[in-house]
Formats: sequence, structure tokens, C-alpha cells
Amino acid sequence: MSGMTISDTFDLFKQGNTVSLEDVATIVRSQGLCPTDRQIKTAMQSAGISGSATLPQVQTVVSALSNTKNDDIEGTIRRALKLFDSTGGDVVTVSELSHVLSSIGSKMSVDDIDEIFRQAEVDAFGQLSIDDFARLMMNAAGEEDNAVA
Repeated sequence: MSGMTISDTFDLFKQGNTVSLEDVATIVRSQGLCPTDRQIKTAMQSAGISGSATLPQVQTVVSALSNTKNDDIEGTIRRALKLFDSTGGDVVTVSELSHVLSSIGSKMSVDDIDEIFRQAEVDAFGQLSIDDFARLMMNAAGEEDNAVA
């Protein structure tokens, strides 16, 4: 959704004149911002959002979270994956990554995780190259953005 205005993105999700709380987080992140769930919750409370949000409220949340912009998402993915690289070989095991994706933060479904691993190059030892996997995630995000635009 990169390149879309807050208003354009809001229009994709609105029902009537409001969007759901979950959609507020999606709209915020579509603007290239990378806040934590706690930061989003705090910003929504400050904007007076409870239940659903209007466009001006969403704009207030985006403005409040503008300091969470991350221009190096691929680098961030690499650094995060290196935390799970116990050998220092710039690889992570599918089993460990699968566990992390399904249990930490915004938990992914087994189907979504399986889809990711179908697209990734897994070696004979059940490992993924951190650099290759980070590029795959960035390419997948770019394709998703193009599909929505």
C-alpha cells in the first residue's frame, strides 16, 4: 500500500464513516510506520478512539506515531533473524523460525507460515539463509503493495 495517502487507505477499510480498531493498525503500518502494538494502543487512546475510528482520528494516530518510521526494513529483518542464528553462519532453522512466527508478536497462522516456507529456499539441513529470507520478505511485501494499488 506504499504511496497511498491515509485517506485512500482509510477508504479501503471503512464501513460507513469509520474503520475498526484492527484496521487502524493496518492503516498506520501502510504509511511506512513500524510502531509496536502498545504504541498504537496508546496513540488510539490519546485520539479518543474506542470501538471504531473516523478519518481525523486515524490521521491523529498516524501523526502521533510518525517517529516510528523505518526506512531500512530489510536490514531490520536481517538483524532480527540474526538473533536466532546460533552458529554464526547467517542461517536460521525452519523449525525455530516457525516457532517464533507462530508464538511471538503478531502470531501468524500455520497456513501463512507454510506459505512462506514454500517460497523460501530451505537447505538439506532445514535452514534458511538470513539474507535470502530477508529479500524474500521484502519482495513479498512489494508484490502485496502492488496487488493493492
